Amino acid sequence: MKININDKIFEVQNKITIHGLIKELKLDTSSTAVAVNKVIISRKKYNDLTLEESDKVDLVTIAPGG
Repeated sequence: MKININDKIFEVQNKITIHGLIKELKLDTSSTAVAVNKVIISRKKYNDLTLEESDKVDLVTIAPGG
């Protein structure tokens, strides 16, 4: 299925969770903030929320340093 991640279209597996998406993109779940369709998602829900076709996902990775 196709979803929009940070304004780019990506092909991902059907019924992928946010946690699965973060792992597929090789990001760290503890330092990645996620919004789906402009709704911020709690880290506690990363394993529970399944993405749907055409969802708009915004990923922000927090990097240490100054």
